[in-house]
Amino acid sequence: MPDMNTKIELKGEEKVIMALRSLYTSYGYRPYKMSRFEEYDLYAGNKDFLVSGNVITFTDTDGKLMALKPDVTLSIVRSVRDVRNSVSRICYDENVYRVSDRSGTFREIMQAGLECIGDVGLLELAEVAVLAQKSLTTISEKSVLTISHMGIIEAFLKGISSSEIAEEAISALSSRNTQAILSLQQKAPEASDSLESLAHLCSMTGSNKEVLAELETMGADSTSLKELKTVVSLLDPKVARIDFTAVGGMKYYNGMVFRGYVEGVPAAVLSGGQYDRLLQRMGRKSRAVGFAVYLDALERLLEDRREFDVDVVLLYDASADIAQVLKRARALREGGMSVMVLRQVPEGLRYRDLVDLGTKRGGRDA
Repeated sequence: MPDMNTKIELKGEEKVIMALRSLYTSYGYRPYKMSRFEEYDLYAGNKDFLVSGNVITFTDTDGKLMALKPDVTLSIVRSVRDVRNSVSRICYDENVYRVSDRSGTFREIMQAGLECIGDVGLLELAEVAVLAQKSLTTISEKSVLTISHMGIIEAFLKGISSSEIAEEAISALSSRNTQAILSLQQKAPEASDSLESLAHLCSMTGSNKEVLAELETMGADSTSLKELKTVVSLLDPKVARIDFTAVGGMKYYNGMVFRGYVEGVPAAVLSGGQYDRLLQRMGRKSRAVGFAVYLDALERLLEDRREFDVDVVLLYDASADIAQVLKRARALREGGMSVMVLRQVPEGLRYRDLVDLGTKRGGRDA
């Protein structure tokens, strides 16, 4: 098994997926495969949980309204049974069908990730946070995992009686707009203290240790703060940082929330957290935590990092001994290089080296 600490040189989506799959299975997560289709009702009632609310639908031969799968988590949750004192660890790499942030059109997008469902406790929460961090460093050494806790945010929201004001405050928090939070004091003067606290969460800076100390001074919810302290202590402070602008939908997320970023990509490439409320809405007793890595967000990075399409182009002509050409290509591949055997180099092909075996062209010997 490869060393999980070994960093990969990005050469494409498939290599990233293989590295992530190897990482997750090394922690005992079981690969899961699912159908491309689900009954539309599964998504219709949970559209605000989806990354994109747009769903491609069609009518099946039996008259049921079906959907091309826009999300993996909902499918996994529906398929995993509640078993007392048990935890299901599931990982996946699946295509989903939704509107891409990059193109603005429907696309087939590869998504990798994991879900931990069942009697989830602090150990499982910490394990998933560690795997989120490792996922990012597997993709790129220049990465950041932001982590927050909805329990801390919601405790400060309790002083706001208007659900509309609370939603506006959360929206402003997610966009790091301190002034927008404070301006809500005019609409809800009775919630001034709560809004001040949320604005402070929005502008917090410093090391994780400093932020945790500040939260304690603010009187943050003690249970949530203890949970956050434990998890953060297990993460690499060079990669993971506390950031309360990483928020999840209050209808679903109730604990820690993650967002992951890599240098060169403007949007989050990893997203997830604890979503017990989703299971409650589906009539389940289990708890759950997980995250997804969005490969479409990485496309530009993968393209930029890939300097060459192939290491060696091996040229031959009609006079070449085919057996010798294939032997030479095999030897180069055994030496760790990618090789493309061609009669002619197509326009635009990027290669590191060219070996011409054509005797009529007076080619060089490698």
